[in-house]
Amino acid sequence: MIEATGLRWILTAVFVAAGAFCLYRCVRQGTVSCRIGDLLHAAMCAAMVAMVWPATMGVAGLPQVVLFGFAAAWFAVAAARGTAHEGRWHPGYHAAMMLAMVWMVFAMPRAMIGSGAATTMDMPGMEGMAMALPSAGGGVPADVVIVALTLAIAFCLAGTVFLARVVDGARVAPPSVRTAGWGADALMGLGTSVVLLAML
Repeated sequence: MIEATGLRWILTAVFVAAGAFCLYRCVRQGTVSCRIGDLLHAAMCAAMVAMVWPATMGVAGLPQVVLFGFAAAWFAVAAARGTAHEGRWHPGYHAAMMLAMVWMVFAMPRAMIGSGAATTMDMPGMEGMAMALPSAGGGVPADVVIVALTLAIAFCLAGTVFLARVVDGARVAPPSVRTAGWGADALMGLGTSVVLLAML
């Protein structure tokens, strides 16, 4: 897991900035559907901040699974419908990110056991029951490594695409809420990629 305090603070700043923008956009503009999406993104950013810090990384496992499972379904439906504004891949990308959040709730304890880290976490369905994860030293399970690497690469590429959109947009027009939205997507994608790599 993430050992450097400096990196924890950088990731915290990244997700706080992205989450704050989502809340701002939710309040300022958008349809009901868009505002629900922004609230789900803000919740995801809050959960990512919690995962970065040892004291809070295991908080409320089961509620996270329920919330992000719902969020994945919400964005999957949006992707299936498609819109002239976003198309299908943008909400599809968000659906994949929410599914990754569900996977991380289950995979993080296994990764920590395998890496020999000792911590205290609330397992999904066992809120309030602290479980000490023993130091096993057997290495991170292969399936966790494969999935984490695959997701990290995918989110890094997606985050880079959004970042390129921000740069291209800034060249041709003044900053806008849409451009800032791409920036928030870039922060979430790149930040999530770093957290996934830190699991290994």
